[in-house]
Parts: sequence; C-alpha cells; structure tokens
Amino acid sequence: MQASLVIMTILGCNDSVSQCQYIATPEQRWVTVERCNADSEKALADYSNAKYPSVVAFCQKQTIDQPQIAAPKPDATPPVVPEQEKRSLAGRAIRTIQEVLPGKADIKMVFTAPVHVVTDTYAWAVKMVGQ
Repeated sequence: MQASLVIMTILGCNDSVSQCQYIATPEQRWVTVERCNADSEKALADYSNAKYPSVVAFCQKQTIDQPQIAAPKPDATPPVVPEQEKRSLAGRAIRTIQEVLPGKADIKMVFTAPVHVVTDTYAWAVKMVGQ
C-alpha cells in the first residue's frame, strides 16, 4: 500500500525565478496539496530574510510505501524524510517551476503579493523578498 503525503520545499531564486537553490524542507506534512498551499504564504514569511530576491514554497506529493495496517494510530507521526530525498524533491520542484514560468523577457510585472499556482499534484507560491 502507498500513502501520499504532501511535502513543502522552500527554494531561493533570482529575481526572474529562473535560477533556484534549495533552502529547506519544513518538517510539517499535509494530506492535500491544497492544505499545503494554504500554509505556503506563512512559510514564505518565515523565510523573508533569505539572501535571495525571491523565495518559492513548492508543495508536492511524496509517495511512501507502507505496510497495510488495520487501523491508523492517532498519535502517529509522519516519517522523517532523509536529506538525500529532500534534495531530490527540491530538484524536481525546481524543474517543475522552470517548465511553467515565463522567460525573463516575458516577465513585465512586479510581484506585490505572493503568486500561487495550484494543480492536482503540486502547488507553488512565489514572493519577492522585501515586498
């Protein structure tokens, strides 16, 4: 049986959000992409002192193989994600963002509030630092 949890990856990016670097993966997990996205603005605020012109919160499903269990334990905690897997998820997040963002020449606006993109399998929000 596979369980899907949603994991958030924080990326620091240049002003056109075309070059991004991994910053962190918060320990909190969500059951849906929408719930993760709802918390993304708070997460962006937590990283407003990052040394990047913009910060991205990227929510994506993480599938975990789990044995079948008769009933879930109410106090069960989500599994700890190894650092190697965090970096792998960050790489996937960067590639996904680069595929959907317009090129630098096409960006003609300044982000005044976090911009959100939500799909069935992922969501991301970007905020210009200092805005």
